[in-house]
Amino acid sequence: MNDKKVGMKLAAAAAAAAAAIMAEAEKWQQIMALDGDKTLEVYLDVKSPHAYLAVRPSLEVARDYAVKVNFLPYTLSYATLGVTTSVETDMKRRPETPASDRKARMYYAAARQYAALQSLPFRSPYRLLDSTAANKALLFAKQQRLEVPFLMRVYVQGWGSGWRDYEIESVEQLRGTLAEAGVDTEGFEAFMAPDRAGAVELAACMAKAEAAGCAGVPHYVFNDASSGASSGRELGLFGREHLALIRGKLGAEGLARRPDVRPDFSHAWRGPPADP
Repeated sequence: MNDKKVGMKLAAAAAAAAAAIMAEAEKWQQIMALDGDKTLEVYLDVKSPHAYLAVRPSLEVARDYAVKVNFLPYTLSYATLGVTTSVETDMKRRPETPASDRKARMYYAAARQYAALQSLPFRSPYRLLDSTAANKALLFAKQQRLEVPFLMRVYVQGWGSGWRDYEIESVEQLRGTLAEAGVDTEGFEAFMAPDRAGAVELAACMAKAEAAGCAGVPHYVFNDASSGASSGRELGLFGREHLALIRGKLGAEGLARRPDVRPDFSHAWRGPPADP
């Protein structure tokens, strides 16, 4: 099979997988609308494949516990992650050593395996990404409580093609995705302009995340009633492997929505339960 046919086959498979995932959008909105007695903040970066993997498992926390999930953007540094030593205009990776190159490749290889378990379309990116505009657009979608449908549309289109068919830096493409998610885009360009509301809000999100110890995404922050402090203490945790711990702490507070809710949650989660 030639490269063109392989590409067409991959694109068709990604489109089918994306459609299946987006069919969950109504359920996401229902979960986001549930009442909650406390908030779980979840910091994500659109360019992070591991944040992509965390959106739906994080929603399961709000489905099972009386918690509001608050998705917030955080723009990662590729250099800090060790993916590259610098980001130049050509957006190519520049690993410092062969060992750091292997580390970067494993970062995406591991995400690919877990994406397959969730039936999420995924290809490794062919270049580095600047997610600043997309993270600001997420904040715009939040104003209308449509952040999850917007975020997942960007994710499945972007990661489904390895960002070959989605220009993450394009304000026009992001505007179109907002519209697809049902967002009223009036005022979007002004929001996205340098030094305007989008930039100010993103900077505030990043400062708040760093104050909570953010070392990467997904980064979870919540008030931990089990800390021993009279009013609890803010706890920040990096990585979705901590979801079982978070669920256990919420359960110990009596926040389970149903008697059958259990704290156990597999890192190899395969998707939401089927409707009864």
